[in-house]
Amino acid sequence: MKKCIQLCFALLMFSACKGQINSDVAIQPTLSDYKVGETWVWKYKGVTTQGEVRSEGTDAREIIDVNGELRITIGKDTIPVSNIVKPETSNTPKYAWPLKVGKKWIYEENWTSQDGTTGKQQMNAEVLSYKEETVEAGTFMAYTIHYNGNITNSRGYNAVVDEVWLYAPEVKNFIKLTQNQDNYIYNEELIEYSDKPSKNKVQLENQIIGNVKFLEEPEDFSTIANKMVDYKIPALSLAVINDGKIEWADIYQNPSFSAQNLNYSSIFQAASLSKPVTFFAALRMHTAGEIDLDEHIDIYLESYQLPQGKQTADNPVTFRNIFAHTSGITSGGYQGYAKDLVIPTDVAILKGSEGVNSPAIEVITAPNEMLAYSGGGYTLAEVALQDIFNDDFSNIMSKWILQPIGMKNSEFTQPLQPLDSSKVAKGYTSKGVIIDGGWRNHPEQAAAGLWSNAVDMAYFLIEIYRGYQGQSSIFSKSEIQSILNHERGGHIYGLIVDKSDTGFAITHYGGNAGYRTGMTIDLNTGKGLVYLINSDNGGALGNELLLSASQLYHWNHFKRVSVKRNQLDSELLKQLTGTYKWSNQVELSISFNDETNQISLHFPNGDAYELIPIKGEELSFINSNNGVEVSFTATNDYQSFRLYGDTAIKL
Repeated sequence: MKKCIQLCFALLMFSACKGQINSDVAIQPTLSDYKVGETWVWKYKGVTTQGEVRSEGTDAREIIDVNGELRITIGKDTIPVSNIVKPETSNTPKYAWPLKVGKKWIYEENWTSQDGTTGKQQMNAEVLSYKEETVEAGTFMAYTIHYNGNITNSRGYNAVVDEVWLYAPEVKNFIKLTQNQDNYIYNEELIEYSDKPSKNKVQLENQIIGNVKFLEEPEDFSTIANKMVDYKIPALSLAVINDGKIEWADIYQNPSFSAQNLNYSSIFQAASLSKPVTFFAALRMHTAGEIDLDEHIDIYLESYQLPQGKQTADNPVTFRNIFAHTSGITSGGYQGYAKDLVIPTDVAILKGSEGVNSPAIEVITAPNEMLAYSGGGYTLAEVALQDIFNDDFSNIMSKWILQPIGMKNSEFTQPLQPLDSSKVAKGYTSKGVIIDGGWRNHPEQAAAGLWSNAVDMAYFLIEIYRGYQGQSSIFSKSEIQSILNHERGGHIYGLIVDKSDTGFAITHYGGNAGYRTGMTIDLNTGKGLVYLINSDNGGALGNELLLSASQLYHWNHFKRVSVKRNQLDSELLKQLTGTYKWSNQVELSISFNDETNQISLHFPNGDAYELIPIKGEELSFINSNNGVEVSFTATNDYQSFRLYGDTAIKL
């Protein structure tokens, strides 16, 4: 009998009622009706007519994302949501879609239990009503479906069964079940339902904010779609992390770029997000005893010899200071190579050989003395790892980090194989023009060569969070704690650190030609976000996504600047126009727009920041998009201003 009840419940979970909430007809749901994070919780109790309680407790179901596939939890197992929305093909179904008051049918089901017992259930079904019903989870419009019939099995059992199910289209599930079977009465009732993740998704999509909040003024919201149009962004891969899980993820496409056709398996260049992925792979190698992060890098190098520079036998270049950007090796990043060019080898890149577009690496400062972002250092580590394992870097990373975490749509392969090339979200310039060939190749894989998407990078961040919480099978708590003790200049192995009373967030950004990326997670709260954008303009939207998510989900980091707008006379604003020399090096200019009555700051690369006057001790201005502040000094009749901590003097 208990198996019968469990079977009935399992059958229910393979179907749900969906339709217009105020309609008297409900159709079977589709895959798009379910959202990541959607949850149902029921309480149940089974009692004999003599009052003996045989079952009691609660049961929960949740929609989760597993490698881009929606699945529903059932105990410790999960099944694809696509399975529960398959069209009904039986002539005697549990649910005869569409549901409508007065509809009748016959339900028959043959079954086999785990112990080999076979059985049959045959029942008459009828939809009795569609009206408001109240349960502990709330009040919903619901269909009342009555089942009455018999259940038999191969052990000679034969019983009359009477069931009443209440289905609520709003929750795509049943809200109450009453079952009478011989001397046994079973009740189940929905006590909690939440689609908050989907509501949060809609809110974030429609409440994009900038760096600046103007006090005493209504919020000026934008949308992801509008921002993508404004910035000429073709596509965005986005994942939001809450409580150490992917709450929701999506890929957004700008209809103005009709040539692209992307989905959840599409890949973007992760750019410098490659670096932390490489480092955490090396951390696992260190724990496994395959490498020593603190040993001289020279002992691992076979195909290349690091030229003598500022390193010494007592203060050598090591894996650790390479990954921490304190190796003293030449700083800088990489441009990548057009797809029609021959890709240089890693050793050729380190040597700066002919055909290489980056300088040879050198140890130009003593190791461990200065923090300096070095892509060349990561390429040196890449060569060392390939020498150690005698394998391609992409295979090494797949074994040590991508496969263990389940990053199925990620790879370090350079160049991509033709089959994988079809999955690429092609890169675009800031003007909305596609990069020649769609993207540039990056043989500097450890520094910039990872292909991935927001879901996979979210899995990566979540595993770090789980390690910090002592819940990961990939990273131990001691491993994560050990690296967090190595903060320097607000960075830990390239990750930007943001500490607060209750938060400990790590953040990393990336930028290749045609791509901008970013990721963050709070190791205390498990809240975070990942974005990958195929445009040189992606950084602006990425920052706004971080600020907007911070406000919506109450993060401890990524807070806005709050200012009060000021009103200035146009004659004073005109007085500020002219050319300035900033930091004794760069010429900047200030212009005035008669139509908007505002000034703008112009940079040599063509960037222009519209400046809004704000109240402050000096004659202060701010750019509402990026929060950059400019302050003119009254003591010299506004002939100079402060920007990024340095002074610009009028020429």
